[in-house]
Amino acid sequence: MSIQFRTAAARPIALAWRKLWPLLVLAFDWTLERFPIVGRASARRRTRVVLAPYKRMYSLRKSILKVSSVPLVVFGCLLYGFFFGLTAPYLLVPFAVPIVILAATIIWALPEQRTAPTLAVEYLFTVHFAIVALWPRYLAITLPGMPWITLLRLFGLPMAALFLVSLSTNRAFRKRIHESASSLRPVWLCFCGFVFVQIITSVVSTSPVASIQAVFDQQIYWTCIFLISCTLFRKPGTVERYWALLCSVFVVLCVIGAVESRVHHVLWASHIPKILKVPDPSVQVTLTPEFRPGTNVYRAKAVFSTPLAFAEYISLLTPFWLHFGFSPIRPFLRGVCFAMIPITFIVVRMTDARLGLVGMLVCLLLYGALWTIVRWRSNARDLLAAAAVYAYPVLFMAGVGAILSSHRAKMMLLGGGAQAGSTEARNSQLGMAMSKIWTHPWGFGSGQSGNAMGFAKGDFITIDNYFITLLLDYGLAGVILWYGMFIAGIATSVRYCVSREYGQRPEAKLLAPLAVCLTAFLIVKWVHGQSDNHSIFFMFLGMICALVYRLRHDPAPEVAKPAPKRRRADGRASNRPQEAYTS
Repeated sequence: MSIQFRTAAARPIALAWRKLWPLLVLAFDWTLERFPIVGRASARRRTRVVLAPYKRMYSLRKSILKVSSVPLVVFGCLLYGFFFGLTAPYLLVPFAVPIVILAATIIWALPEQRTAPTLAVEYLFTVHFAIVALWPRYLAITLPGMPWITLLRLFGLPMAALFLVSLSTNRAFRKRIHESASSLRPVWLCFCGFVFVQIITSVVSTSPVASIQAVFDQQIYWTCIFLISCTLFRKPGTVERYWALLCSVFVVLCVIGAVESRVHHVLWASHIPKILKVPDPSVQVTLTPEFRPGTNVYRAKAVFSTPLAFAEYISLLTPFWLHFGFSPIRPFLRGVCFAMIPITFIVVRMTDARLGLVGMLVCLLLYGALWTIVRWRSNARDLLAAAAVYAYPVLFMAGVGAILSSHRAKMMLLGGGAQAGSTEARNSQLGMAMSKIWTHPWGFGSGQSGNAMGFAKGDFITIDNYFITLLLDYGLAGVILWYGMFIAGIATSVRYCVSREYGQRPEAKLLAPLAVCLTAFLIVKWVHGQSDNHSIFFMFLGMICALVYRLRHDPAPEVAKPAPKRRRADGRASNRPQEAYTS
């Protein structure tokens, strides 16, 4: 009886076990599929039933990393937020660095796309240069612990972000930039080397935070501008349009400068909204009326921080006025362009800046020489061009002699008693810089030239020679690379615009004013140490790369040949077109 009872009692259990076993097997298989911590058996089983592109390989190490990464990220965020709340608002910029790195990583990881937001980049690029010439940089919103929120940064940062997105997501965009920038290999190599020196010197700087902030701004206003220009100005007609934009802004600046010279103060000095007032000593110096010691002549600034920056901008537009004046456009517009040259001289005199007159004189002399050489090489039988080329050295020496013999011209260009102080200051600063660079041949870091010169804390720092700024900021390597890329661009532009093969093409004619402007720019920087207008000249350097690429790769336009004259019945040539005799 006991055996029969046990057998009868075991039947329901065995039956239940048979029903439950398949469910347990399914549960175990589901567990292995969903939580394959062991890895290999599940991976082998998956390879038999899953297509290869969807197969996932599991390992114990990867699973542990995935499980442990979540609490580590949460703990890191809590630590970051704690120290941010502890140090804000005094250390906002260092705490923004991880966010910038994360944003850059996200942009780098974006997938490839067929199109890129290049139209928005071009629009912001145009707005950027309008702001450079029309909006004072010292009007900004200031928040504790943050850099100045200027209008230039509000448009420059989105421009740089969209440019990086286009660079990351579109292969054709990257190819266009590389083709244009590397068309002038010396310029491209010097440019890449200079960017590398900027980054390295900011790491070893005496003030790394300030240097990193300065280098970050330079990558937006110099590096991005140059790279965007390399691809933007490959479109026919864009170079002339941007020159017209810069020259149109000149008219507005002339009006502002004339009114300011009359009232003897910055026009908006007493009308700045409270939200845009910057409590900085340099801004107070900028808004203070400036008179030349000794002569008591008021020096106009317009929207720029100093009269020197204003004079630099307007004087270096002289080659473009000459280019438009000699171009085949309407006679009225040509007359207006030539009339702007004496107006430029008048406005430069309002700034009482010698560098403006020097820049104008260099532009006039070099453009005249280049124009005569190009005309003579294009037509060797042109007697006027040949006479101008051979007589130019004599005319040049006669002009130099006239300047040296005229006391007034000599005072305007070379300076006298009233300007002797600034000349002596430049010479003494150059001597101080040469003594400093022997101890730090690699430089002191971007933006640290004033501190390296030994200015006391709280002093208004000004360096009147950009060579000194480059030498102290980036060392000997930075000076060689910075001057190298501009000199290489100038030399290539001159070579192409005087070439018999390329000289008559429209792109080569556009290279002439760019070469003259950049040459005058390098000369002017020996007496002007600010970088307010440098984004414009990096744009000109990108223009040169784009135009040279067009000369080398775009087909030359076909020159229309005149139709042959048809002989009449009496044997004389007829002036009527060929089509008139087709019937």
